[in-house]
Amino acid sequence: MEMSFQTGLNTVILFDGWKTHDWQGIVGSMIGITLMAAIYEGLKNYREHLYVSASLARLGDRKEPSLFSGVHILQTFLQMIQIVISYFLMLIFMTYNVWLCVAIVLGGAIGYWLFAWQRISTDITECCN
Repeated sequence: MEMSFQTGLNTVILFDGWKTHDWQGIVGSMIGITLMAAIYEGLKNYREHLYVSASLARLGDRKEPSLFSGVHILQTFLQMIQIVISYFLMLIFMTYNVWLCVAIVLGGAIGYWLFAWQRISTDITECCN
């Protein structure tokens, strides 16, 4: 199998049941993938918001962080969802279908635009988006 970008309409996306055969399938998939990438950015920024809020609350109350706090358990659950979505997006990108790759980039940009405009910190060490 060649590993080069292509613009074909016949693509299997993640599962055998998610296949495209025409422009309607590609456009519908692009919309779903764009939403998935935007949700990924939203989750990432929401987790950061939870972290900052919990850190400020601990500073005010002078409490030690707890492994079993509700906020930490929620952040852990959201991290699991974020990991799944990030690997799905990576695998979709690895179809090398130009239209689907554009949808991922566009969704990431839309998600960042919607959710990161009030971002408190900039983590320059963040990798693997």
